[in-house]
Amino acid sequence: MTYTVDKGPFADSQRNATNFCHNLFLFYTIGQCVEKMIAIEKQMCELEHDEQLLEAKKAELMSYQSSLMLTAYMFDESDEIST
Repeated sequence: MTYTVDKGPFADSQRNATNFCHNLFLFYTIGQCVEKMIAIEKQMCELEHDEQLLEAKKAELMSYQSSLMLTAYMFDESDEIST
């Protein structure tokens, strides 16, 4: 049998801890995404002569940019995510 606390200071603490964990995860993934984008941009500078690989890197970069946009929309639209 499980019990949930939905009122009082323990419920607030539980919500705050959950929000904190979600924020940590999101900020970690955002950081990873930015690091990948920086690495791809450096690789693109070295690939000036290989047009096919350069196009593949551009597509990969765009996918990371889209992920960041999606995360920004999540932060903007969700009341459950605290910043």
